[in-house]
Amino acid sequence: MKRTGLLLFLCMLFYASSAQENFKISKPEPTFSNNTLIIKYDITGCGSGEFVNIKLIVLNSKGDTLRPVYISGDIGLRVNCGFGKTIVWDLARDKVKIDEDIQIIIKGEKFVPAISTIVVPEQKKITRGNILLSSGIIPGLGQKEASGKPIYLVFSGLVYGSLGASCYYNFIKSKQLKKDYLAASGTQRDDMYIKWENSYNRTKYFIYGAAGAWAVNLIWSAVIPIKENPVKRMDIGLTSSRKNELLVSARWTF
Repeated sequence: MKRTGLLLFLCMLFYASSAQENFKISKPEPTFSNNTLIIKYDITGCGSGEFVNIKLIVLNSKGDTLRPVYISGDIGLRVNCGFGKTIVWDLARDKVKIDEDIQIIIKGEKFVPAISTIVVPEQKKITRGNILLSSGIIPGLGQKEASGKPIYLVFSGLVYGSLGASCYYNFIKSKQLKKDYLAASGTQRDDMYIKWENSYNRTKYFIYGAAGAWAVNLIWSAVIPIKENPVKRMDIGLTSSRKNELLVSARWTF
């Protein structure tokens, strides 16, 4: 067939729908010049800020699909909606000689951005009961959770330090003094008894101190204001909208 009549273009109208509206691809308008096929078309029914993925299908008279390699223009992913779209196929570089009728189909699909969402887990709400329980086990921990200040852990040092000192005087120091007392005689025995008694008294004082610090700790944890975190939940979205471009969006739930 002569080149002047070798191309047979069928009017192919394609519709694609989204949740809100339809778009339409117009009838292809081809021209042929210097072994280059130029195809013009329009995308209507959608806004200028919307995009369509465009695919070109070329069939010969036998129904076989031709696969252009050297093709450029408004084709592929993210083609803007609008008029005057152009696809250029370099037949010479593709080493394609068309001597039969062919069909050209332009197919479109609404572009949907790929979205990956990273969800930061919702923070656990701090309650008065949690504060009291934490401070009851580890003095000062509940106040730290309520205020965000680690200084309140000084209560742990006071309570456990006093208990440690009482254990030292009761199980180590007093035991040694008792042993020295039993081994002494006369005036020295009386002096050792006084030291043994003083050591025992220190044990009681440290126990009272630990109990008092623990009680103050509980009272403080019962009345300390709870500092609320205003950000309860944050969703971070990563959106690939264009080649070599990444958009980041964040949503806070209060």
